[in-house]
Amino acid sequence: METVATAFAAVGYGIYALLDSQRPGVAAALGAVMAMFAIGVGAFSWGFAKRRRFALSGALAWQLMQASVGVWLITVWPLVGAVLIILAAIVTIAVVRRQSAYGATGASDSS
Repeated sequence: METVATAFAAVGYGIYALLDSQRPGVAAALGAVMAMFAIGVGAFSWGFAKRRRFALSGALAWQLMQASVGVWLITVWPLVGAVLIILAAIVTIAVVRRQSAYGATGASDSS
């Protein structure tokens, strides 16, 4: 869901850059940054779904950033901010549980 939303934002900024006659460079730059975020979030989402260890730190970092945006938005758009915080909390718990499972299996493998 997060990858699709980020990619959607990137496409939206790209379209806005084409339609904006005042400052298309700013919208194009934002679109490029959002596209890079979409690629990163997509890679971490794929890695998490395939149970790859590399995805855990990236997924956790993304959720912490998402939660901070939710905290910032909760005063302006309470529903959007609350949804971001709740989703970040759910995924963070999943990431921590997966990391704990890796730690438990790694400890038993070495003995």
